[in-house]
Amino acid sequence: MRRVKTFARGTERRKVSVQGVEIELEVNEHVFPPSANGSFYAESVRVNAAETVIDIGTGSGVLAIFAAKAGAVVSATDLDPAAVEVAERNAARNGVSVEFRRGALFAGLDKKFDVILANLPNEIIHRSYLDEVGEQLAHTFDGGERGNEHVLDLLQAAKGHMHGRSRLYLPVHTLTDYHETLRQAVNDYSARLVAVAQLPAKEFVEEHIDFYLRLNEAGVIRIFAQGGAWYTNGYVFELSLAAPV
Repeated sequence: MRRVKTFARGTERRKVSVQGVEIELEVNEHVFPPSANGSFYAESVRVNAAETVIDIGTGSGVLAIFAAKAGAVVSATDLDPAAVEVAERNAARNGVSVEFRRGALFAGLDKKFDVILANLPNEIIHRSYLDEVGEQLAHTFDGGERGNEHVLDLLQAAKGHMHGRSRLYLPVHTLTDYHETLRQAVNDYSARLVAVAQLPAKEFVEEHIDFYLRLNEAGVIRIFAQGGAWYTNGYVFELSLAAPV
C-alpha cells in the first residue's frame, strides 16, 4: 500500500498553492509540514481582506501566510519554538507581516478575532510510533488518547475570543473520536458543514493496522481501504457563536 510520510527529511524548500496563492516554505524534520489533511483544510477556509485572523498551531506558518497575503491582520501561535522560528522565516520569505507567539491555543492574546484557523493534531497515534519519533517531535502532532484532545480544548477556549460575526474553522477527522468532537461542536456553537473529503492515512496507520482496525470495529474511528491504500474521512465545519435563545 502507498505510504504517506509525515515529516520531511532534513531541511527542504517547497512551493505550495493555497486557493491559488503561491507560498514558498522551508520545512524540516522538526516541524510538521503541509499534508493532505492540511491542504484539504486550507482549501476550505475563507479569509477576507482587513479581517483579524489567528492561526493556532501554525507549524510551518502556511495558513498564517495565506491569510496575510489575503490582506488580513494575522496572529499565529504554536507550542513548539522550532515551529515559531521556521514560521517567522517563512513569513519573511513570502514578504508578509504576521505576529507570532509561542504558546498553547491563543497564547495569552486577550482579544477577539474575526476568523480562527486551527489545523490542530487530529489523529489517534499508536504509542510505539510516538516513542519512535521522540518526545520533542511527538508533542507537535499527538492528539492524545482519543486523538481530539487539542480540538476539544480549542472548542472550550474559542468562545472567549469570538464575537457575533466570528468564524471558527474546525477540522474533524475520523482517525479520532470524531463523534465526541461533533457532539461538543454542535452543543456549543452554530455549525455549518463546508467541506468533506476522503484523505489518505499516514504511514503509522499501515504500520499498526491491527490496532486501528480494532478501533474501527469498536466504532471509535472510521478507516477504509480503497485502491490498495487506507483512507479516513475529513470534514471542515464553520462554527459561529450560537444565538441566545
